This record gives sequence, structure tokens and C-alpha cells, in this order.
Amino acid sequence: MEEARIQYEKAKRKGLRTVNLYKASGWNPNLPALDASLSRQQIMSEVSLGLQEILLQKVIGTRTHARSSSFSPDFMPTLSPVTEFASKWIALYDAHIKEGIRDAITVYEYLNWYYVAEGNKRVSVLKYSRAALVSAYVTRLIPKYDKDNKTIVIYYEFMDFYKKLPVNYIWFTETGCFDRLYRLVVKYGWHLEENAGELRKNYHIFRKQYLKIGGGKLPITTGDAFLQYLEIHPFREGIEENVAQNIRAIWAELAVTSREEKVDLELSDTSLEKKSLFSGLTSMSTSIKKAKIAFVHAKNQDESAWTFGHEVGRLQLEEALGDSVTTECFDNVPEDERAFDHINKIAEQDFDIIFATSPAFIHETLKASMTHKSVKFLNCSESLSYRHLRTYFGRIYEPNFLVGMIAGAMSKTNQLGYVVTYPIPEVISSINAYTLGARFMNPYAEVYVKWVGDDSNQEACYAIDHQLVDMGCDIICHQESTDLVTSLNNSGIYFADDLKENKAIQCLATPIWNWGNFYETIVGSIMSGNYSRISGFLGSNDRAISYWWGMDSGVVDVMYAEAKLPKPLIKSVEFMKRMIIEGRTHPFSGPLYDQKGQLKVEENAHLESEAILTMDWFVEGVVGSIPSIDTQNDNKLLELFSVKKKY
Repeated sequence: MEEARIQYEKAKRKGLRTVNLYKASGWNPNLPALDASLSRQQIMSEVSLGLQEILLQKVIGTRTHARSSSFSPDFMPTLSPVTEFASKWIALYDAHIKEGIRDAITVYEYLNWYYVAEGNKRVSVLKYSRAALVSAYVTRLIPKYDKDNKTIVIYYEFMDFYKKLPVNYIWFTETGCFDRLYRLVVKYGWHLEENAGELRKNYHIFRKQYLKIGGGKLPITTGDAFLQYLEIHPFREGIEENVAQNIRAIWAELAVTSREEKVDLELSDTSLEKKSLFSGLTSMSTSIKKAKIAFVHAKNQDESAWTFGHEVGRLQLEEALGDSVTTECFDNVPEDERAFDHINKIAEQDFDIIFATSPAFIHETLKASMTHKSVKFLNCSESLSYRHLRTYFGRIYEPNFLVGMIAGAMSKTNQLGYVVTYPIPEVISSINAYTLGARFMNPYAEVYVKWVGDDSNQEACYAIDHQLVDMGCDIICHQESTDLVTSLNNSGIYFADDLKENKAIQCLATPIWNWGNFYETIVGSIMSGNYSRISGFLGSNDRAISYWWGMDSGVVDVMYAEAKLPKPLIKSVEFMKRMIIEGRTHPFSGPLYDQKGQLKVEENAHLESEAILTMDWFVEGVVGSIPSIDTQNDNKLLELFSVKKKY
């Protein structure tokens, strides 16, 4: 017992040091109390989770304010050793040393943190003894959902994850991560009964090495880092082998993740022409007299309109730069983990630049870029950006706004049909821009959205078209297709009468991609040495760079059948196009309302780029909803970009 008294004195001194530190910093020097910061009005319900093993590091406070003054903020005792409190603490410590504390505590869980209702001194003893786990009867306090509170949104995603897999030791700082983790859990079979414990085991293997390297200094959770690690280094390689080396390899990406502003979004091609203030250092940039360039495609140009568009861009690049470039395309690369082997072998062939044209290649391209640091890697995708490579895409919503203007003006029924495939932000923003353009010309226009799950099923596509015709839609729009053999190849808008009368469908207007304009500019900047930033030479941790160009650069544009449209309408479209290019107007200008009539953008303002890149809601005038995606869906594009479940 005497040893226990000595340890109490040590624990008390430790607690008082923490109290003094908190006082000096102007912080509350007592143990956090849940009832002091949470009202009953904030709680929607309570759920008993029964007896569990919980991490002591996640026990951060007490349930009631009355208990808080007996402990420091780190749960160390602060009262005199002659008090009854101290006697009980000493007895508990002595029992813990001799036989271990076995009685479970009682806690409330709120936002994945634990507050002790009964057993505060047991927690104090265990924390002082550096124990990792404690048995606890857990009651979950469920807060009211608040879509504007990021922490609560993440917590609801956590609860959805917890229903499928009762794991309470992983937490994220961004929305959508629990869904991404569950996809990986299913992929590796960690949700199966025979593999129970595999997730915990591999998480703790990673955590040990991550913290040893210094991960605790990054303002992200270990869960954030673990998820990014698994996405870049698939489990099939074995997490125990070379884990520390692999963590070091992705350290720059983890540093980007920890930044509040993660991506330097380049919205114009003129950004590549900006001169650094350190003009005297420009000679450090390495220019290339002759560039060898690879284009990596998921399909070939005969079966994919998407690949065909990039191949047209490649040929334009060759024609523009002549003998100074040689290019080669690599088709039919699988859109899964196997892509890494393909891209890695391509990089070994002494290419200077590699364009991976499918968004599904992002993680495999990133992994290859870490190995081949002399190669410039670019991936055609939006929203995801990394330090080791750059991403590029186009603001396709801009020409969609113009196509919507034409549809709204030409409609007689005020009902427009829109057929789409993937519920991803790019598609949603295009639908919204199209609707706003239609209502700009025709305030009564409504856009009926229909989703086709498989754009290679031609019969299903035509069936949806006929559904829209039967509903009274007189103009139907298809987004640009990646499959040439389906009806979705008829991208853009057409008259429903063509379908009803079995006529050949004739496109009235469509948004188009001009990838050649992008490839010319980017390759030219790389060859001239302007591609690299001065900060890169000075060794600073710059943000990731993503190119998101619009009609002002010519990467995206609108094409229309001039002979079929009234001249005043053409003039209106061209005028608005010029206004968008010059930055004098914006497709998502306020006042802007969503389907429920809630104001999203104030008057005299417009939606910011980041909000468009993550758009997961429909504007007023859209009739339809965004479908939820099964987390077990094996479509890589949906895994990466699909909008998340709302509550």
C-alpha cells in the first residue's frame, strides 16, 4: 500500500503541472464535463451499446460537473493525499497492481468521445498506469442532425459505418471517409466473421509505425492517414512489409491532407504564364528540347467516346509541336489495382510525361509517381489532387448552361428530360447548370432527371427516353458518353419528336471537350520549364495543383446546329458565352435556391469553385433525386467520386 501512496503523490504532481499549464494558457484547468457543454435539447435520443472494450485515450471527461474539479484535464488526481478521494484512489491503484481492475466503468459516448458516469477514479488509475483499454457500459448520445456542422455530419457517417461494423477506434476529419473505408473493408473481407479482428490488427500495425515516424505532429487523425495509405498501397502487398518505408513515401501527401486549403486550383491557362517574383532563379527550371509522352486509356478509341476525345487531343498535340514531341497511347488498362503495374511499366520506358486519362487511375498513378520522380504525371480527374502528380479537368458545367439556354428556349411543353449515369459532382453540377440556363430563358422550365445504371445497355437507355416522352418532355438531353454504341452517344439535346416518329436523332446542341488545347499548353509549359514552381526548387511544402479550365481556355465549349436554331437565340447564347469567358457573369450566380427552396447563394454572389467541385444537391427546377450508391459497388469511378448518403 505504501507504494500506492507514493504513486498517488506522483500522479498528483503530474496533475497539478497540467492544471498550472492550463491556467497559464487561459484554459479551463478542470476535467471536461459533458453536462457543462451539452444541453438536453441538443440530443435526439440515447442508445445503449452494452458492454464494450474502449480505448482509454478516447475517455476525455466526466459526465457531471461535480466530478470535474477532482481531476486535471488529463484525468490525474489533484486533491490532498489525506482526503477520502485520495484513499480510494490509492486502494484502487494497489488493487490494480496486485490483480488488475476488472469492474467495468459506465460512460456516455458523444461524437465518438467518452465521458465517465461511474468509475472516474478507475479511469484515472488506468491512465496513470498507461493502460490501453477499459471495459465499459456505453450509452450513446445521438445529437440532432445538422448538415452545416461538419463534425455531426461525420458522426452520422460513423454511426452508419458502426451498424455494419462495430468499430469505435477510427475517426476521420473529412466527410465520406467512413464510406471509403467500408468499401475497403468489404474488398478485403474484413467484415466477414472468419476475419474478425483483421481491421484492428492492421490498423494498429500501421498506427505504431505512423506515430513512430512522427504522425502525431500532423493535424489529421491516424484514421485519415490509414485510409490514404490503404488506397495508395493495396492490402494485397501486405501491410506488415515495408510499412514504414511506404508511409515515408506518402508523407508529402499526408502533409497536403493536413492543410486547410489542400489544393491550388488553377482556373485558367494563363496561370502557367505567370512569372515568379524570383525571376533571377528561372534559369533553374529545366527545359526539354524533345519530349516523349504517354497517354494511358481505360478503353480504346473505337469503343469509347471519352478515349476518342483524348486521342484527338493527342493528335492535335503532335501536329502543333511537330518533331519536338513523340507520343504513344496505351489502351485497355484496367481501372483497378492492376493499373499500377501497367503505368509502372510504361514509366520505365523513359517517358518524360504521362497522362492518365481515366479518373479511376488516380491512386495507381500516384503510386507510380512516387517511384518515378523524374517523370511528370498528370491524371484526368477533378477534386482529388496530390503533391507527386497534378490533376486536370474542365468546367463542363459552363457549356451545359448554354445548352440549357437553348433547351429552355426551344421547349413548348416546359418539360425537359435529362438522362445521366453516375451521381458524381461533375454530373450534378452539369444538371444544375443546364437547369439554370433553361430557366434563364424560360422561367417555367423543369428538368426531369432519370438515371441509367448501365450506359452500355442500349435498350435500357431507349426505354428511359420513351419514359420521358410519355411524361411530356419535348426535349431530351444526354450527357457526353463514354460508350459509342449506346443511345447516350447522342450527347446533348434533341427533339423528342425524333424519337416518337422513329426519325434519326439529330443533335441541337451539346457541350464538347477540346483536350488538344489543354495538352498543347501543358506540354509547352513543361518543355519550356515554366511548369515547375520556384517553391518546388526551394523545398517548400506547396499545396497540390489541379487544373480546372473553362471555356476561356477552349478546353470546353458548346456546339450547336446553327441551321435549326433561331438567330436571336444564337445571339443570346453567344452573348452569354462571351460574358462567362470574360468573367462578367457566372452560371451559378445568386440568388440561387435548392429544390427545397432554401437559399444557397446570396444575390450579387456566386458559388465558389470548391462548392461546385463537391456539389451534392439539385437547384430549384430539377425534378428528381440523387440516388444512393451501394458501398459494395465495384465501379471505381463511383468509389472515388459518388456523392455521399445524406441523413
